[in-house]
Amino acid sequence: MKTTLKITDHLGKPLHAIRWLPEDKPRGIVLIVHGLAEHSERYNHFAKYLTGQGLLTIAYDHRGHGLTDPDQLGFISEKDGFDLLVWNLYDVIQFIEENYPNLPVFLFSHSMGSFITQRFMQIYDYKPDGIIYSGSNGRPPLLLHAGIAISAFIKKLYGTDHKSSFLERLSFGAYNRHFKPNRTNSDWLSRDTDMVDLYMDDPYCGFISSASLYHQLFLGIRQIHSHRPFADHDRSIPILLLSGTDDPVSNMGKGFHNLIRILQRDGITNLTTKHYENGRHEMVNELNRNEVFADILTWINNTLKD
Repeated sequence: MKTTLKITDHLGKPLHAIRWLPEDKPRGIVLIVHGLAEHSERYNHFAKYLTGQGLLTIAYDHRGHGLTDPDQLGFISEKDGFDLLVWNLYDVIQFIEENYPNLPVFLFSHSMGSFITQRFMQIYDYKPDGIIYSGSNGRPPLLLHAGIAISAFIKKLYGTDHKSSFLERLSFGAYNRHFKPNRTNSDWLSRDTDMVDLYMDDPYCGFISSASLYHQLFLGIRQIHSHRPFADHDRSIPILLLSGTDDPVSNMGKGFHNLIRILQRDGITNLTTKHYENGRHEMVNELNRNEVFADILTWINNTLKD
């Protein structure tokens, strides 16, 4: 059963969320933390699979996304936007702890959501039962510093809420160049053309974000890699790292392997990796998504047994 929720954050702002309940008593919870320029409803098919396996699933729309902010897509705040996204993850986890105090919680964090979760694990005293990083990346290239400077300049020149098509071309446009000749502007997401078309036709997806959002996100990514991944957290928290070999966000696999090394150097003791041949950015929307779903379920089941 699917229901919508309004979760009030620490500043009194409502966050739009969806809860998918299994038919029987749930044996665990999966919290979905979505990526940039998308929203929680896109995970409906994945959530239905999870609830069919007895896992209550919750997803929420970030600030500047979906039905949390339908009138200001791509804009989070004048300042500290990435910090607010991280804090909102804590707000949602608090909601889960208050309403489902005795259930194990797994975080499924995709793309920008994975960066939010990485920063969250550095600063908040919370131990999930497991973390799934999807479409993530390791240490960013030096080009990130240029992105920080350019986005700061555009923000100063045109204002914090300026929708920057230039920055969008530098990011999403650069990702798509790996797949020329392009059928759409979003070929980099998946080999499944039907899933790409759903994204292209969705008014809450693929929007141009503000210069301030890009600037805040770039700063947040730099901050992540200025600190140890888990700070003072327990290194035994199970982590599943999954990606496609052709994911441009991870530099076609190089960032995936770099993130593995970063986590291993930090002393992570329970790391599982899945690298899917020819997969692109959104493995839960890929041609072999049933295989991906099954791998995620197997990992969750094995984690619950431990």
